[in-house]
Amino acid sequence: MSDSNKKDSQISYGGQALIEGVMIRGKNAAVLAVRNPDGEIVKEQIKFSRFYNRSLLKIPILRGILNLADSLVVGTRALNFSANVAEGEIDSKKNSSEGINLAIVISLSLIIAIGIFFVTPALVSRSFHYLGFNSLLVSFLEGLIRLIFVIGYIYIIGLSKDIRRVFQYHGAEHMAVWAHEDGMDLNKSNLRNFTKEHPRCGTSFILLVVMVSIIVFMLFPRDNLIIFILLRIILVPIIAGISYELLKIGSRSRFKLVKNLLNGPGILIQKLTTKEPDESQLEVAIKSMEYAIELNEN
Repeated sequence: MSDSNKKDSQISYGGQALIEGVMIRGKNAAVLAVRNPDGEIVKEQIKFSRFYNRSLLKIPILRGILNLADSLVVGTRALNFSANVAEGEIDSKKNSSEGINLAIVISLSLIIAIGIFFVTPALVSRSFHYLGFNSLLVSFLEGLIRLIFVIGYIYIIGLSKDIRRVFQYHGAEHMAVWAHEDGMDLNKSNLRNFTKEHPRCGTSFILLVVMVSIIVFMLFPRDNLIIFILLRIILVPIIAGISYELLKIGSRSRFKLVKNLLNGPGILIQKLTTKEPDESQLEVAIKSMEYAIELNEN
C-alpha cells in the first residue's frame, strides 16, 4: 500500500443502504449514488444536520448521541432522495415543507421504535417480577425479549423482496468501505475479496444498545410503573452514547478478544441485514465510494 493510500485509509467511512443505492459518509461530506429506472447512476451530496458540531463531537457519550441524531436526519434525507430517483423523479430540489415533514417522520419513527423495542419488552418483563424472579434476572429477561424483538423484526422485513435488495446494497456498501480501507483499487473484482459484514455497521450498534440496556436498567428500581416507563424513554440517548463509545473501542482495538466481545455478536446479526450483492449493486457502491473520496480526501 502506498503512503498516500495509508493516509487516506485512516479516514473512517460509514454508510447506509438505500432504495437502489448506497450512501457513504466521511468526515467532511456524505454522498449517495442511486440507479434510476433508465439504468443511470445519479450522484448527490447530502448535507450534515445541525447536530454535526465538530467541537461537541469530541466529547465522549455526547458525540454518540449527536452522531445518532445526525445519522437519523441525514439517513432519512438520503432515503427520500433515493426513493424519488428509483421511481424516476429527477427533481431533487428542496421544498419549503421538507424540514417539517422530516421532523414528523423522524419523531414518529422514534416514538414507534422506543415503544416497540424499549417500553414493550420492559412491560412484558414486569410479569416475571410478579412471579417472584429477582431484579437481576428480570433485567436480563427484559434484554433478551428486546433482542428477540429486534431479530424478529429484521427477519420479518427481510422476507420482502424490496428489503432484500436493500440488504444487498448494504453488503455492497460494506465491501466498498473494506476495499478502500485496505488500500485496494475500487473495482468489482477487488470488492469480492471482502466480506459483506463490517464491525462499524449500524446493526452492530443496535446490538450493543441491547446489551448496554441490560446493564443500565439493572441500576434502577422497577416498582413505580410511571418512573419505570419514563426511565426506558429518558435513558435511550445515554445508552446510545455508551454503545457508540463501545463500538469505537471495538473497531479500533488491537486486541482480538476485545474485538470479538464488542463486534462479534453484531457481525453475526449482520448475516440477516446484509446479502451478497450483484454486479450492478457493486457498481453503485463503487460510484458512491469514489464520490465520497473525492469530496472528503481531495
